[in-house]
Amino acid sequence: MRAATSEWRATRCAHPGRALGSRSRPGHGGSQEPARPRRGWRSAGRGVPGLEAAKSSELGESSKGESSKFSSRWMNVPRVAYHGAPGAFSSLAARELLPECEPVACETLELVTESVAQWRSDLAILPIQNTLEGTLHDIQDRLVSCGLHIVGEVNIPVIHCLLALPGTRKEDVKTVLSHSVALAQCSTLLKGMGSVREAVFDTAYAAKVIKAEGKTDAAAIASKEAAEEFGLEVLAEDVHDKERGQNIQRYLLLARDPMEYDAVSTYKTSIVFTLDEGSGQLFKALSVFALRDMNITKIESRPLRANPLLATGEGAPTQFNYIFYLDYIGHTSEIKCQQAMRHLQEITPFFKVLGSYPAANEAFRVWSS
Repeated sequence: MRAATSEWRATRCAHPGRALGSRSRPGHGGSQEPARPRRGWRSAGRGVPGLEAAKSSELGESSKGESSKFSSRWMNVPRVAYHGAPGAFSSLAARELLPECEPVACETLELVTESVAQWRSDLAILPIQNTLEGTLHDIQDRLVSCGLHIVGEVNIPVIHCLLALPGTRKEDVKTVLSHSVALAQCSTLLKGMGSVREAVFDTAYAAKVIKAEGKTDAAAIASKEAAEEFGLEVLAEDVHDKERGQNIQRYLLLARDPMEYDAVSTYKTSIVFTLDEGSGQLFKALSVFALRDMNITKIESRPLRANPLLATGEGAPTQFNYIFYLDYIGHTSEIKCQQAMRHLQEITPFFKVLGSYPAANEAFRVWSS
């Protein structure tokens, strides 16, 4: 293993010139934070300048073998904040990436990111996309405003199980507790049972409530690991509505500083930007990538929450003001990517890099020997 990467380090790439990563034009919201060198930081790769991300006040599968290479980068056991109770799918995703980590349960999404920002945890893990439900927009917005950087991703299957206290029969269950999304994903089972649905903030928390309150006439929909955590029995396994397809969730790993670049692995970069009103604006933005043969893996848009409507001319129809989320293959330390990002900044009112990280399918090849 190369000495240059003998320890995992999340670093910020310093550059004497203009920092890239987040900026907005006057009147469009957002803010730019100038590059500030800090003790202990160093340039990644060969000293190629990186892209610095800043906060915006206006814009509200890896195998176990591969993931172990990621965990070996830590001098100590990393604390990973997640939303939910022990046995939550987010905690399973954290252990998939970092088998030796210490998961830190948080009751709200705000506490997850604050735990890292305030140095109570080293990393945070949040779900971002689901094959059945699509993108989690509240979390997507949080990525823009929380000031953390994406440093990893993982896709894991979501296997819902029906859990109850030992001795409880399925026909005895009158109420089923779980997260509202999980309840919706298991509607076929619940209709057949004729049970009342009760939504709580997390699937594993539902299992915790069943155990803590000794509910003999209730069940929870959660992971098998939650059953083991709280001493429950599995009444039925893999109970989501099969006609809707596979239930797979994508998670993002967040850190206080960007991921160090290593040319061995394939990286993915996530960015966010807005566009001026006018013909061909989106075409121009996407041409930035096409001209450089860069592969876009995801793009989606949604109306801005803070400033949802565009100012149009008199008599013109009212239009939404959209924000775009885009993923592409590449790392911001690569010259081609830096050129593309500078080009994109020239035509966007607001632009921010959310992070560069090893693509899930390559799962941290950067740590191979």
